[in-house]
Amino acid sequence: MLQSLRTALLVASCALAALPALSQEIVPAGTKAVLTVEYEYVSAGERKDKYDTNTWSIRRVATVTATLKAEKPMTMPALHKMEQAQVADLENKQAAAARAAGAMQPMMNDVMALMAKCGEDEACLEREVAAYGMGNSEEINKTRGQVAPDFATAAQQGPNRYQMWGATGRQTGTYEIAEKFKYIDADPICMSRPGQRCTTTVERIGKGQIPLPPDMKPTDKRVAGASMLEVDSAGKTMILQLPVPMMVLAFDEQTISDDPETTNGTEKKQISFPPYKDVTKPITLPLTGSLIGKSGRETIKVKGSSNDSRTLDPTAGEDGELVIRWSFKAG
Repeated sequence: MLQSLRTALLVASCALAALPALSQEIVPAGTKAVLTVEYEYVSAGERKDKYDTNTWSIRRVATVTATLKAEKPMTMPALHKMEQAQVADLENKQAAAARAAGAMQPMMNDVMALMAKCGEDEACLEREVAAYGMGNSEEINKTRGQVAPDFATAAQQGPNRYQMWGATGRQTGTYEIAEKFKYIDADPICMSRPGQRCTTTVERIGKGQIPLPPDMKPTDKRVAGASMLEVDSAGKTMILQLPVPMMVLAFDEQTISDDPETTNGTEKKQISFPPYKDVTKPITLPLTGSLIGKSGRETIKVKGSSNDSRTLDPTAGEDGELVIRWSFKAG
């Protein structure tokens, strides 16, 4: 049995050795690349009716950098969908392994009985196994011949066409927020104001380093971030999961208004950016050659959170555009 296993593995090794050299999309395990992603959201416009006017200008930018490290190439995908031929091949190998296990089960039962008989006595077990082999050599050779093809089938490996890149260390980033809203309101409480309208201006300003999770220090070596990618060297594609800011972004909000019900002053506030529902889905991209030096751009049309012209919140602007720019360089 052991000899047939060795034979099957030797056959598989020879088959692998005969495969063509890895494509240029596959790199040595441990290779590093720096992935930089810029998220820029811009929205500007005006909503106006016979009573109220709401104008806005919004720009938010977050730049995130993560270092990815290549893992050992694999025969099967982790992010890519398995092809129909791969599914059929896997099912064939599983069936072959099951047939081999079934054919060997009587011998395995006999060996288990010998182990139970000898317990921890290794000399006893060695003696009993030798005797069992001598007395059943014809049956053992017959079983070996039966299972050899199935062992060979189960041991066959396809080409190492896939390669995962995972995050290493902690991601870093910066951000900038610059927003301005102006709201002219014809509420009855504004009758004493110029033009019988109240005017409210809201300005939001913030910039700096994207904060780390609260349990991490700047010197922390733990992995922080969920970016990853997988290369399919045969299909010439990669699936990319982009890094995003892990924490909310702080800004100052200044309100100046003559509305009797509005409080003037400056407040500290926070916002999640970019909207996770817009960027958490992995993207599939064509890839020819090394990913080092590759770059790309994605554009997402973003609808504001409300069509109510009376709404003043960080996502009140309508019909904005989120542009995602990413690039790889050698790590």
